[in-house]
Amino acid sequence: MILIIFLLVFSHRGFAQDEGTLEKKGRVTKAKSFFLSGGPSYKFGNNTGDYCCGLNLEAGFFKRLNRTLSIGPSISYSKFAYDESISDSFGDLEAEGNNVFYDFYEARVVYMEGGDLRLISLGFNLKVNFIPFSETKKFSFYGIAKPIVLLSNRTELTASVEHYFPPTIPAPDDRSEWGGLSGPPEELSVEDPDYDYWAADTEFSRGMNVTVGAEYWLPSGVAFFLQGTVGFTLPITHINTSEYPNTYDGFTDNNFPFVKKGFTSLNVSAGVAYSF
Repeated sequence: MILIIFLLVFSHRGFAQDEGTLEKKGRVTKAKSFFLSGGPSYKFGNNTGDYCCGLNLEAGFFKRLNRTLSIGPSISYSKFAYDESISDSFGDLEAEGNNVFYDFYEARVVYMEGGDLRLISLGFNLKVNFIPFSETKKFSFYGIAKPIVLLSNRTELTASVEHYFPPTIPAPDDRSEWGGLSGPPEELSVEDPDYDYWAADTEFSRGMNVTVGAEYWLPSGVAFFLQGTVGFTLPITHINTSEYPNTYDGFTDNNFPFVKKGFTSLNVSAGVAYSF
């Protein structure tokens, strides 16, 4: 019994010596913040859709749980315009997409308009500071993981189809050898029952955004930040002519020129935040 009491007293003194002088840690006084950001968007990775650059805007709220972790919701808007130059293999043999379709004697060149994508998403942000946050530090580096629910809107699509009768099939690469048009272009729109699926459409999906960024804090609680975000969605319907062969069967496919696949993007944005 005496030995047990001795050990308890000894261990208590040892722990007290290891602990040292207690220091009062400062409390984060401005734990809530609003932010606004915007910048250009680009298709990214294995995204072969016929879209080029776009625009993204975001607004949200954060609550700091501790010096490392913050959470909060946000809403964002992105727009990607259909880029005809990506589809125009008639004008550019190196184009990623395709707008020339052959049958045995005839070639059709399809010029499309519309089909823009507008994405509205609601997300929940999990923000991690790579270096623990301090109100005395001006610079901060962070990462954000954000699962999202997504509303995808696609605008109406129309097309003008030019008909050629090249001397040989497949037609020679030199378009000057194709001769003139066989008649006026054929106009396609949603008024044609065969193309009613070209009408504007809206669908729901889900996805995930992953962000890395840096921010600069002022004593007033205002911060400026720059960040890059890679966005992944589950399948949404969008234009992708590279998925269709340059035969007549490609043009007459019941889904042309759409695919329903994941849409990957890269957003670069600058913004401002205010803490209170």
